[in-house]
Amino acid sequence: MHHVPFAVRALPLAAAIALASAPSFAQAPSGGPEQAGALAEVTVTAQRVSERLQDVPLSVTALSAVELQDRQVLTGLDLARQVPNLYASNNVGLGSAASFFLRGVGQDESLPTSDPAIGVYVDGVYISRQVANNVLLYDLDRVEVLRGPQGTLYGRNTSGGAIKFITRKPEANFSGYVDTNYEFEYNRYLIDAVVNAPFTDTLYGKLSVVNTKQQDGFIKNITTGQDAWAPEATGVRGQLRWVPSEVADITATVEYLKDEGQEVIGQDRLFDDQGTLFKVISGLPNQFEKTETNAAHVNGLFSFGNVQLESITGYRDLDQTFYEDFSDQVVPAYKIPNAGTHRQWSQEFTLSGKAASVDWLAGVFYMDETNHVFLGDELFLFGGAVAANFMKDLHNGTESSAVFAQATWHVNDRLGLTAGGRYTEEKKDVSVDQFVVLPFGPFTDDPIPGLTIPNYAPSDYPGVRSDNLLPFWDTAAVQAAGTDTSPTFSEFDPKLGVDYKITDSAMLFVSWTQGFKSGGWNARVTDPRDFVLYKPETVDSYELGLKSQWLDNRLRANVTLFRADYDNFQITAINPATGSFITVNAAQMRNQGIEGEFAWSASDSVSLFANIGTNDAKYTESTSPAVSVSDKVKRTPELSYALGADIHYPIGNGRLISNVRYTHTDEYFADLANSESAHVPPVGLFDVMFGYESSDATWRATVSCKNCADEESFHSALDFGALGFATRFPNPPRQVFLNLRYNFAGSK
Repeated sequence: MHHVPFAVRALPLAAAIALASAPSFAQAPSGGPEQAGALAEVTVTAQRVSERLQDVPLSVTALSAVELQDRQVLTGLDLARQVPNLYASNNVGLGSAASFFLRGVGQDESLPTSDPAIGVYVDGVYISRQVANNVLLYDLDRVEVLRGPQGTLYGRNTSGGAIKFITRKPEANFSGYVDTNYEFEYNRYLIDAVVNAPFTDTLYGKLSVVNTKQQDGFIKNITTGQDAWAPEATGVRGQLRWVPSEVADITATVEYLKDEGQEVIGQDRLFDDQGTLFKVISGLPNQFEKTETNAAHVNGLFSFGNVQLESITGYRDLDQTFYEDFSDQVVPAYKIPNAGTHRQWSQEFTLSGKAASVDWLAGVFYMDETNHVFLGDELFLFGGAVAANFMKDLHNGTESSAVFAQATWHVNDRLGLTAGGRYTEEKKDVSVDQFVVLPFGPFTDDPIPGLTIPNYAPSDYPGVRSDNLLPFWDTAAVQAAGTDTSPTFSEFDPKLGVDYKITDSAMLFVSWTQGFKSGGWNARVTDPRDFVLYKPETVDSYELGLKSQWLDNRLRANVTLFRADYDNFQITAINPATGSFITVNAAQMRNQGIEGEFAWSASDSVSLFANIGTNDAKYTESTSPAVSVSDKVKRTPELSYALGADIHYPIGNGRLISNVRYTHTDEYFADLANSESAHVPPVGLFDVMFGYESSDATWRATVSCKNCADEESFHSALDFGALGFATRFPNPPRQVFLNLRYNFAGSK
């Protein structure tokens, strides 16, 4: 393929910046009240307090509930095409797990001994496990994506950024809606409904439910005749909000979500060429993936004059099981059974206020997490020349605590100086028992004396079972190999920033921020010498940004130049010496680029929008003897952009509504080795929505499609060529929806 120079392909960004900047020569931006046709004002809590988006000196993308609906954002993965330099995919094989990468930084290992690099929050509660973070999005107020490390205010494991899902609070009026979707190509329905009701003048309640089921799977298995990847989910969220006075506002939430049918079977490109990614030949029947989550949190906001106290208490209980063939062979070469339980609770207190010309914030955070996973590796390589069945009993836990503070001194009406810092301490522990599952278990009722023990895997463990487990190695063997199984990590992350208002509607900002991602263990191994502890990942990040609105607030142009230098960069890779999938501190990495977000209210009926992101990422030094780094930083396309339009055109007693969107992502490599099997070609996707809405927004009917041209692409690959397979995992095919929505009792 002919290579187009990066500078040439980045020309659309230069043109967009020139367009956004042009009004500065013709007309000064105006402040004051919103005028007819102006862009809607956006409010965010990116700095832990409520502020206008345009006043926040950070790289933030905010999407309202209306934008999420119009742009067909149904799950966390759909966010990737809305946010500059955000990449999102299923974690290999696991449709419920979203692997988020921001500016080239993320995590694609799902074991609990490895932490994500993009912090995910639901109503302020940190979600420690990414195995079930690709949930259905329903009854949300907004989503905020904070690009770049957020070490000061959000702390643990946000070396790449943070994603915040904020649900709608119960309100003091009776309202609600019913929203129904039917997908034609794969026979799927999706229904969510909400009822909001006041019980007294100070107590309000809300019940939100969602249910979806897909009859025909995206993937066809021509060996077993079964479908796969047919999502099915049920969720219920109940909320109570008590507002006894202007001093207190307390919301309690309980939630249940069951998600299954998300087994994403990859296709082996070495021996399975069906002409499409959506046909596989795996001989493992009844592959599945299932998660079940119970959660509760209490959010309290208390006002004492100029001081506010916020309390966030959260608890999450998650169970996950799956059984998949990662080799796509008629006689499966590599199967992984898994049964895990994950528990966490957290508490955070934040004080914020204003003293003279200083806005300040300080807080404390604590989280306790425990995980217990039974994990299998069932191998049948080279036609059975190498065959073994391993089972790992893995326990690990984390106690994380932090103190943080940030202050902004408004020197005058134009200039602000910000300083902050966060001290984090994490205590971790791990224990492991590795077994060989003997194949002759069914022929004997009792363990072999002095040699084996009874199989004690839980009843929902889906792997091959036997009456005999042969102990292979345990925690003592890991410790004997020199690995610390009870480490403590600590880090101080400072931040300095300056912001300056050029006019009432244009602000420049510059910042330096450090970030921290905790260390962990390389646990997906069968040899205790490979069960190593890798170091924390740290980053120094620099940003220069412009936030501006022009033409009587009809044109918004937000542009950020960034650079990030990572030390002890954590990377998942395949160890060429052993064939094991490992996580290591493979390199130092530097990434720099430009991000732009533009919106133009062209008329009272038409709004145009665009975003663009560039990455110039490279490894500056190799730091691991186990693997060698290649030229391209994985999952980091040099250029990505999106162009679109929102149309609300009055007609009759209502209005025509439409959203058209095109997104482009450059080529990238999905693995550290930059292997040919993991080379993801560039892809461009169209999404379209068209419909009619009543003038009072009581009801609407739309027809829409995602990936309208039915482009086939894949997002991840496992290149085990030395073991006889190289598997690619697809993105969803085209989906066509009919949507009907009814808002009752004044709900919008």
